Amino acid sequence: MTALKAFTVPVRGKGSVADAARALCRGILEKGLVEAVMAPMRLPDGIMVQHVLTRDPESLEAMDILAPVMAVNGATLVARLTRQEIPGQVAALLRPCEIRAFMELVKLNQGDRSRVLIIGMDCLGTMEPPEYRQWALGVESPGWQFFQAMMGQGSPPQGAPDIRTSCKACEFPTPVGADLELMLLGSNSSEGLTVSPLTQRGVEVMANLGAQKVEARESRKEAIASLIERRKAFRDELLGRVERELLPLENLLKELSRCINCYNCRDVCPVCYCKSCVMDSSTMEHPSEQYLRWAKRRSMVKMPVDTLFYHMTRMAHMSTSCVGCGQCSSGCPMGIKVAEIFMAVSRRTQRLLDYVPGRSLDEPIPLATFREEELEPR
Repeated sequence: MTALKAFTVPVRGKGSVADAARALCRGILEKGLVEAVMAPMRLPDGIMVQHVLTRDPESLEAMDILAPVMAVNGATLVARLTRQEIPGQVAALLRPCEIRAFMELVKLNQGDRSRVLIIGMDCLGTMEPPEYRQWALGVESPGWQFFQAMMGQGSPPQGAPDIRTSCKACEFPTPVGADLELMLLGSNSSEGLTVSPLTQRGVEVMANLGAQKVEARESRKEAIASLIERRKAFRDELLGRVERELLPLENLLKELSRCINCYNCRDVCPVCYCKSCVMDSSTMEHPSEQYLRWAKRRSMVKMPVDTLFYHMTRMAHMSTSCVGCGQCSSGCPMGIKVAEIFMAVSRRTQRLLDYVPGRSLDEPIPLATFREEELEPR
């Protein structure tokens, strides 16, 4: 949706756009426009940043939108907050992939869009959580340093870990489906934080805050187009390599053979929502003798079994709704390239079905609908 109007939240003193975002959320909470705010905040260790739900404006001092880390995809958290009736609305500050995943969950009746004020922000990428924590331990204002480096040179600061592969291949750096958009790309951070309302609810919020209207900078379109072009080039090179090296069946079997059936990739996936999974059911509880029969017939059998069946089942269920957030690879203790494989398979499936997950609530999930012509060649 085209921005209705842009507003600016000023930077105070020597503050940064992170301070301006903090002031925005504080104003929303203090004026009673929402019941609570969920935003990325520094944890008690002072380093790690995760989503925190608060009703106390003072606690927002720990909020840090620039920290390049996403330990949990916030879509699952917002779904939990909005699945049942709640008094009023909550505000949630989310990255683009988190918003898109939440939209998919809403379509699956796992959350309620009307119960949340979504504040979306441009995403410059995230690091693996352990790598971010190790780097940030010895760095002053790591989020601000990361932001300045990415806006300037287009890469993390010297000595910092690179952003995750999924982030480098993501073609959706700006929030779609939000009520308010925090416009970081192409901005002049010294002038303040530019906020664009994308819905009527967003317009009402900014009017209540008495924010000053401004024109969005023309440099923003350029910055977004340039970033998307770089990311698409990386994505195409990556997926070409995955198609050649991992998707041939023999190679895929080798890559997945390291799987230990921990189901971390399932548990961290924001749109893998089933309360009861077949992998946890009695269907997968084989009699002891069955393992011996398999070993006799095949000469040997890898333990645990059913790893290939598990991944194929997830691909069949999730490839249409996969938003490419990369949490599956981040959660894998065996270093399997789960996200890259899913990205390649999902790209095929989504292009075949002409579907972009999270793009619009008006687009039904293909697996939940029937269109006679949907599998015709495009």
